[in-house]
Amino acid sequence: MKLLVAIISFLIVACSANNAALAPIKPIFIIDDMQELLASINHPFIGFPIPSNYSICHGHTCSKTAFIHLSPSQWATVEALFSPPAVNAQQERKQLKLAISLLETMTGQQAGTSIDRAKNYTSNGLNGQLDCIDEATNTTVYLRMLSEANLIVLHRQASRTSRGGLLSPHNTATITEIESNTRYAVDSWFEKNGKPPAIIPLTLWKSGWKPKALQ
Repeated sequence: MKLLVAIISFLIVACSANNAALAPIKPIFIIDDMQELLASINHPFIGFPIPSNYSICHGHTCSKTAFIHLSPSQWATVEALFSPPAVNAQQERKQLKLAISLLETMTGQQAGTSIDRAKNYTSNGLNGQLDCIDEATNTTVYLRMLSEANLIVLHRQASRTSRGGLLSPHNTATITEIESNTRYAVDSWFEKNGKPPAIIPLTLWKSGWKPKALQ
């Protein structure tokens, strides 16, 4: 099963970065429990998320799905992070960090993922815990909603991707800076729920980058 997960994770690389903002968001499901399988069929993952109705993954490899409904006032707090608009792409990436952090916090309160610890922490079990596949999917959901709300203007959402090959794959969401066409990893996996993600050039991330505290 672990090998299957690794292969499927690696295949994320095949996604088109340019078409990602138009395609429905599809999680990678590896579900062992029949009840969870039926739940995923009866309540499918929302491919085109909006703040009042979106899905996120948890439980490792999207084995569990939560459905979230933000109120207008909650979404307004997200919008406020982009006012005034960024004057350059670097400033917009800082706004994105804060927005994803806030969305993780508000989502965690509804989904039970506020207990998510950094990396693949399993001492408390998997319920509410996220692995890198969950994180890459959820961050992509947040980026899609921010993009659709025209809060992101100097970047565009790109596809999820991975590094490490089949033996030790690690996944991330990505964005592309429009002016320079530079692609950035947006990686939330290294931190616990509600902490800002790392946003770094994808080429650096692909080289095996990790936060200094973990080096």
